[in-house]
Order: sequence, then C-alpha cells, then structure tokens
Amino acid sequence: MDSSNETTFDTAMNDHQILEKLNASYPMHFDRITFVRDSGCLAYEVFSGGHRYFLRITKPTFSDMAAVSLDVHLFLQKQGFSVPPILFTKDDMPCIQIYSLEGKCCFILYEFIEGEEVSPARDAEALGAFVGKLHQTMKTYPGKLPRRDKQYYIDRYIQIMRAKQYDKIDAFTAYGDALWERVKNLPYGYCHGDLYPGNILKAPEGQFYLLDFDTFCEGFALYDPALLCNSTDYFNLETDGYEKTKKIYDRFLSEYTKYIPLSPSEADSLYDIIALYHFALQATIIEIFGINCVDNDFLDRQLHWLQEWKKQY
Repeated sequence: MDSSNETTFDTAMNDHQILEKLNASYPMHFDRITFVRDSGCLAYEVFSGGHRYFLRITKPTFSDMAAVSLDVHLFLQKQGFSVPPILFTKDDMPCIQIYSLEGKCCFILYEFIEGEEVSPARDAEALGAFVGKLHQTMKTYPGKLPRRDKQYYIDRYIQIMRAKQYDKIDAFTAYGDALWERVKNLPYGYCHGDLYPGNILKAPEGQFYLLDFDTFCEGFALYDPALLCNSTDYFNLETDGYEKTKKIYDRFLSEYTKYIPLSPSEADSLYDIIALYHFALQATIIEIFGINCVDNDFLDRQLHWLQEWKKQY
C-alpha cells in the first residue's frame, strides 16, 4: 500500500475527523456524514453535495478478514459481477489504511446503491441464476480463501458452550458430531458464507447487488443456496418451515444448476445444511458480541429447535 495512504488516528474519532481523512484522500469534497451501524465494522453514509456514498471502516480485530474481503470485492468488480463499486483514492488506491494503537483498519468508500432486501419467495429463479454466476465467477479467483471445516461449522460453538459451562453441552456435541458425519463429504467450493436475503440488494430497476464480503470462504458449496432459501423461523420452529423452504429451494435450483451442477445427494442435503447453519451462526454472533450476549435459556431454546427439527425430518 502506498505510504501516502497510510496515516494514524485514534479509533474514537469524531465525524469531523472522518470527513477530514476523506477529503484529504479522495477527489471529491465531502460535507456531511451520518452514522449507520456498528456490527463488526463501522458503517456511515457520507455526502458530497447531493451525491451519497457508503463508507465502511474496518476494525483492527478483523484486519486479516478485511484484507480478504477487499480483495474478493475488487476481483468481482473487475470481472463485471454486480457489486457496489469501490471508489479509488487520488493515488488510485482502493482504501485508506489507518493505524491506531489497536492496529490497522481501513476506510473503504463505495457508490451508494438504492434498493431493498431481496425476497427469495418472489425472486427464487432470478436469485438462482445470480448465485450460480457468483459461484462460477469465483472459480477463477486467484487468491486463497480460508477453508471452513468442522472446527468452524461445529466445534467453535461447542467450545463457547464449554467456556460458559453450559449443562447440556453433551446433547449439542452428539448432535454436532452426527450432523458432521452426514455432511463432511459434500463438495467444497468458493462461497459467500452469509448469504441471507439482507446481503443481496435489489435496485429499483431489478438488478441485484451482492453485499458483505467478510465471510467469503472455501466451504460447502450448498451453504449459500440453503441460507438464501431458508424460510424457517430461526428462533421458533414452525411445522411447515421445511416445506416452505424446499419449494423456494427447488425453484432456485432450476436456474442455479445451469451454472453449478449438483449431484442428487448434494441437492438433498438442504435439511442438514440448515441445521449446520444454526451451529455456525450462533458461534459467529457470540464471537462478535461476546460470550455473555446469550444466556443458558437461549441455548436451551436453540437445542430445542434442533431436536424438534430432527424429529420432524
């Protein structure tokens, strides 16, 4: 990274300081900033006159992940895949590297895309083609992505519950071990890793845009389709949740498999991948928000969900 894009600041910077950094590095002048959220990274909307942009500030804790995320985004942008365009600095760099006492973070500026969260029930076929093209495009990605194995999908969650001294850990462990035996031989491939509907934006003209590249990995190829089509209630198991999901999933696969063929056994693993998602997502949430963000009652409810899911199917 060019040293002209390296600077130092206190991570507790205010809005004025952020605007100063942007105005020193980008060719346009920014006059306003609005905080959006703090969820693994800091997100803002910034304005240059009547034009709006999206600013993402990565945190030092996730610097390695942020580097991979940026590389994947730039690769897809170069390949012409539909992602929010990253704006380059005056020095033709994709971000500003920032240093603090905690470590390195980056300012990454994007064109702001107007739109809404996609509806898989409405757009299943179009989403199948979109994700199929994504997976097909990622086959030529030259970089190395983290490979997700049992430690990531299952054991992280078990270790967290062990640290919390959760009294029903044996039940979760047995469930996780049996689940892994069923999925461990499924094909691997490049996947987004967190492809729920909120991470695909549908613009008013109908074009889809892929969001959030922090979880890109080499993992189960079916994980993305399963998450996007998942219509089960994450907290309260519904008796028709699987049927609703399967109907959307079948429509999705009718277009997805034109790009990425699936074996019958792989396509039939939807049920297991949804259960796997419960292990992996809970671990990620707790890693981000801390071990005390859930209590034993919550873990009990998650165990009940999985046990009922197993009984139903």
